[in-house]
Amino acid sequence: MMDCPTLIGKNVKNATLVAALVTSVAFSANAMSADTDTDGDGMASFAELQLVYPFLTVSMFMDIDTNGDGLVDDEEMAIAVELGNLADPETDS
Repeated sequence: MMDCPTLIGKNVKNATLVAALVTSVAFSANAMSADTDTDGDGMASFAELQLVYPFLTVSMFMDIDTNGDGLVDDEEMAIAVELGNLADPETDS
């Protein structure tokens, strides 16, 4: 039989693994679609987004690009969709 610290350590390792898997699945679900990310770099430039969202203005893009790097990543895209700033390209195309 295992002692209590060993059991706790195994439970913590299992919980950490489960959390990592859940996070991985969540990011995969929000991954940039090939229609949006035409160059496959995992980010969307203004030009790439404008192909999917022709109404997108530079000002709107700057609001979505919250870290100001000139590209929209998965997290920024998910936030824009959640806030209703952009339609979900996976369901509304």
